[in-house]
Amino acid sequence: MSKKGERWIRETQEYQNTDDPYLSDKAPSGEALCPKCHAVFRDKRWLVDEAFYEEFKDTDFVPKILCPGCRKVNERYAMGYVYLSGPFFEKHRDEIMRLIHNEYERARENNPLDQIITMYEEDGRTIIETTTDHLAQRLGRAVHRAYKGNLSFRWSDGDKLVRIYWER
Repeated sequence: MSKKGERWIRETQEYQNTDDPYLSDKAPSGEALCPKCHAVFRDKRWLVDEAFYEEFKDTDFVPKILCPGCRKVNERYAMGYVYLSGPFFEKHRDEIMRLIHNEYERARENNPLDQIITMYEEDGRTIIETTTDHLAQRLGRAVHRAYKGNLSFRWSDGDKLVRIYWER
């Protein structure tokens, strides 16, 4: 409550929780390994370190836990959708999908929590579900940069779920 003039004003603010429910509040102490995607938790973040993973994957010294990205993939918790459509896309589908795959691999080097959950066809367009909104944006922008066309972003209220539409 706060006082404004002679009246007390009750302050009620509703906050929408846009935090990622898969990111844990408590970080594992020390290091941890993800047995599914081979990500390594070290220095309070998940990263790709294949040498470290290979060295400690068969030992009991480092705990094995699923990273938040793999948990999202298992439960199909998408935070980004990329919709690709149009006659140009149909004609150059293999080329564009190769570009998507290469951009995905580059994104995983920076953040192993960026993962593609699934890709499928629906209503004459290809839909790609991603674990983070950043990966969806990155994929949409990469396709637009390479092939132009119409690109649009549609955000949820909390700016954590994004739908990217590309058409040409």
